[in-house]
Amino acid sequence: IRSRNQLFPSANTDKMSGAAGNRGGVRKRFLDVVSPNAVIFLLGSVVGGALVAFLFQQSTSQSGSGNMLLKSSSDCQISLGTYRGNEYTEGSLSAPICLVNSKFMKVSLHKVKLPGTDQIIDDWLWVDYHDRINVLAQTTENEFLVFEQTKYALEGRSSLAIVGGIVEPQEDPHETARREVDEELLQTCQEFHFLGRYRTDVNRGVGWLNSFLATGCTTHQHAEVVQDEGQVGKADTEEQILKRLSLSELREAFAAGKFLEVQWTATIGEALQHPLLRQ
Repeated sequence: IRSRNQLFPSANTDKMSGAAGNRGGVRKRFLDVVSPNAVIFLLGSVVGGALVAFLFQQSTSQSGSGNMLLKSSSDCQISLGTYRGNEYTEGSLSAPICLVNSKFMKVSLHKVKLPGTDQIIDDWLWVDYHDRINVLAQTTENEFLVFEQTKYALEGRSSLAIVGGIVEPQEDPHETARREVDEELLQTCQEFHFLGRYRTDVNRGVGWLNSFLATGCTTHQHAEVVQDEGQVGKADTEEQILKRLSLSELREAFAAGKFLEVQWTATIGEALQHPLLRQ
């Protein structure tokens, strides 16, 4: 660390007069109060902040070859884990530029040509997310099993909910549906009626939803669920209150908007149109 005089050689000069002398006096009084280490830290903070701002500006400016900070299209600026789900690149005009990578999702920039137009967008934000399942379960007593619960994104409100979960890598959606009903409801169901596969967001991706109606469900003996360490989805930690609704009560709750998440609502809407429930 250099001395105070080396950092500010004019601070101790006896030759200054007038305005210059006053400035020197101010500098000297400043240095009497602030240590050299503090001055160096302050200068380093200013330079570091400017460098971060420069790098951020460069990272958000796109050229034809992609992000300037990335060594290749496979590099991610922020890595929180490794995404092992499906990745969508159909229609992308170049290799996606990865921004964030985690076991839950990958956020990238795609270069796309908008369908039906000649417009090309170099920085189309895209989210690859694991496919998911939702299951509306009906017991042999013709009751529908739902939860009352809240979630982080529900603004503190409670909602009715149905069984849902992530389709693990190398897992079939039907297998996921059976596993989630077993784990969350402790039910074994005779039939799983596939209701459809739906894109979550047609502009940004966010995976696909697979909807099911499970019928002939009965309670089985409780067994401790042992989850694989590599499993992406984890058991819900929020409080869940199990409710049993009749068909008429389910229709009323659906019509009243009691299911606040769009995927739950879509699955129930499809289920209510199934021939088994159109009574």
